[in-house]
Amino acid sequence: MGALQSLIAYPLFRLTICLATGIFLFDTLWPENLSWQYGAAIWLFFAGICGGVFWLSRWRWRWLFGGMAGGAFFLWGGISVLHQRETVQYSWDGAPAIYKGIVESVPEVRGKTLRAEVRVEMQRLSGGKWKRVDRNILLSWMPDSLSSPLACGDSVCFYAKVSRPFSEKELTGFDYGDYLLRKGISGTALAYAGNWRCTGKPHSLSFMQRAKVYQQKVVDVYRSWRLEEDVQAVVSALTIGEKSELTPELKAVYSAAGASHVLALSGLHVGIFSCILLWLFYPLTYLKHGRKMLALLVVCLLWGFAFISGLSSSVVRAVVMYSLYTLASFCLEERFSGMHSLVLAAFLMLVYNPFFLFDISFQLSFVAVFSILAFYPLFSRSLCIKNRVLRYVWNTLSLSMSAQLGTLPFILYYFGSFPTYFLLANLVVVILAGVILVLTFAALCLASVPIVGNTVITLLEWGTLILNESMQGVQQLAGSQITSVYLSSPQACLLAGVIICLYLCWASGIHRKASDWIRLLAVCNLFVAVSCVEYAGEAPEQLYFFRSEIYTRKKDCVSTHRSETGLLCIRNMHIAVLNDARWRTYESSSRFPLEYAYICKGFKGSLLQLDKLFAIRQVILDSSLNDAFREKLIRECQLLKISYTDLSVQGSCAVVYKNKFVLLLLSKV
Repeated sequence: MGALQSLIAYPLFRLTICLATGIFLFDTLWPENLSWQYGAAIWLFFAGICGGVFWLSRWRWRWLFGGMAGGAFFLWGGISVLHQRETVQYSWDGAPAIYKGIVESVPEVRGKTLRAEVRVEMQRLSGGKWKRVDRNILLSWMPDSLSSPLACGDSVCFYAKVSRPFSEKELTGFDYGDYLLRKGISGTALAYAGNWRCTGKPHSLSFMQRAKVYQQKVVDVYRSWRLEEDVQAVVSALTIGEKSELTPELKAVYSAAGASHVLALSGLHVGIFSCILLWLFYPLTYLKHGRKMLALLVVCLLWGFAFISGLSSSVVRAVVMYSLYTLASFCLEERFSGMHSLVLAAFLMLVYNPFFLFDISFQLSFVAVFSILAFYPLFSRSLCIKNRVLRYVWNTLSLSMSAQLGTLPFILYYFGSFPTYFLLANLVVVILAGVILVLTFAALCLASVPIVGNTVITLLEWGTLILNESMQGVQQLAGSQITSVYLSSPQACLLAGVIICLYLCWASGIHRKASDWIRLLAVCNLFVAVSCVEYAGEAPEQLYFFRSEIYTRKKDCVSTHRSETGLLCIRNMHIAVLNDARWRTYESSSRFPLEYAYICKGFKGSLLQLDKLFAIRQVILDSSLNDAFREKLIRECQLLKISYTDLSVQGSCAVVYKNKFVLLLLSKV
């Protein structure tokens, strides 16, 4: 209780809350037609009043000064996110054009294409002039044997249509376009073979690009060890954060076991690596000022680790927090509180990039660390164990329970599932993750030694195989994962409130009051009441046309519908998915009634032919169709007087059907 009260009294904590609130509310509620300069003017007004109050009152009106300072940071957060959004957004022409840019990341293989982040510098206009763009896009391109392969830092010229990706929020609850926007990416494009060229090799790489290149070099070293595919994928993800080689099946295994966090570099890996370094260089403590030398050496090596891992945001967060904690311990007589270093790290990262607030990994990592700092002392002290082995086991379980308890509302809100045996899985993960990190470091250093290097690599492969098999064993246990338990925003907030009230009640100890129990029970009852209202309400069933597939959704349950013939009957609605040439050869004496004809890429034929077979009420044109064929089909729809929906303009189409009423909804980009 005292730690929490100390944190709340910490000025930077309150200012960080104001900053985060401003970022969230301005991003959500600020009208699109108003520029960020309006918010800047309001902020200057608030800052001026705040300074005047401080100068005039001489701290006599501290509450007024605190309120004005909180308001200033609230507006600062809002203005920063609006300015950041404005620097990323761009109105693309919607038509193919020639662009020049620089490859900003290491290309990744995505099926038959390669993909990388590209900084678009110039766009060629119709008159032959060039217009400056300076926006980042996600470029996919098909391999071209006539051009040299693209690498990080290369100059590229390509011909493609750049557009903001369609939102999937109506169907999946995930807005991919907004996700990319918050990553600093304003659009996506696909360049076909022959429509792109490498125009120059890099003379110098940026610091971030060098980090990505070195990360890829480490991956190439891993490949040279000839490990099994799943083993190499786990080693790459666990040690340097390269997750492109992880298969969906392997991700599902770790997710069901409650150990998916081990595949994403985070504070866990930084903590394990720092412990290894502290143990390895412990003899330095025997020297004069040895402890300070050891701490500085560990900080430098941790930043080196962050560099070869590609400077991923999760690792940078953890290293920043560790560095702040170490620096503060030098400057202060008392050791810097972990809570305070956590808040300072969050504040600095939100000031650097306000979009970090919407990053799921940012939310989960900070909440997990916060929960560990709050609940771990309570869990560990609840049992007094003298045996060293049993005490280690209990401390490991306490650490896992603390992190899981704090992140529970976020996990249920974003993923809707909960791993039942996460305690069992984490007992294995904590040990084997440390072993794999040590063996990987040793293998990188000793791989060139004939016998020793091969032995270490073999041990590394065995350790990773044991980890994979253990997680698979946990996944195969009965009831290993509770699924489809999605929480709404009010439910998630109330569940977080329950956890906070539980902490306050538990931490009070012998000083616990009746009001603590009343507060906890009140929030619990409110959570139950809201949950009953959420689940009691009847949700309409929706039919979605999206990305050449047919989906139905009721609440959070999404199903995909397919048929070998392409004909579907859903709730007495006849639907045809047309993606081949089979209907060109068919003949019929009578027209079959068809509510929806969903025309997708691969369809060969015309609506004039289909009109002889089907009585079509509505045509849905998928965004995968090329522009010329789409225009031809639109003209045929107009000729036959058939209503149509163009998904290249609308994004997705949803049909809400309940009883006898059918409503067509269009999800716009």
